[in-house]
Amino acid sequence: MRLFIAVSADESVKAAASEAVARLKRAGGDYRWVDPRDMHTTLRFIGETPEARLPEILALMSRAAARTAPFEIVYGGLGAFESLEDPRVAWISLSAGVEKLEALARLLGREEPRPFLPHLTLGRRRREPAPPSFTRALREMPALGLRCLVEKIALYVSRPAPFGHAYEILEEIPLSAPTTA
Repeated sequence: MRLFIAVSADESVKAAASEAVARLKRAGGDYRWVDPRDMHTTLRFIGETPEARLPEILALMSRAAARTAPFEIVYGGLGAFESLEDPRVAWISLSAGVEKLEALARLLGREEPRPFLPHLTLGRRRREPAPPSFTRALREMPALGLRCLVEKIALYVSRPAPFGHAYEILEEIPLSAPTTA
């Protein structure tokens, strides 16, 4: 099983992201777009994992959730990996709540050499470089400013599919630490 732990996008974020994808599609480019139902912000990628490890992973998630109070994140502007000039992956950044997401990712055992850059992936380039109209649309897209309350974390399984990968939520665990004033 290919597993990862994430925060699922709520309906308002999915709707705004879908509108951003529609605008980017009109700008051209050969991208495989994420289905809005699958939109999420990854906290920890676990990778190939035997099913026998599920109880251990769920226990880790439960401990992290018990130490984390619900908190707000704000989805901001659009960005891209490798760069806006060479957009291999188009995404929506977070403009607030990054520190709390990073703390939660650490509680979940995230240990990667790359810096933590939480985002909501919109699409991945297939082969052809993005045309100038696409990079221009990416740069000109207004910041979303969408507030989202993070109240739970989800364990996802990713399965190969003809269109890329299909995601399924195996378990959701509510954040349950008391909120501080």
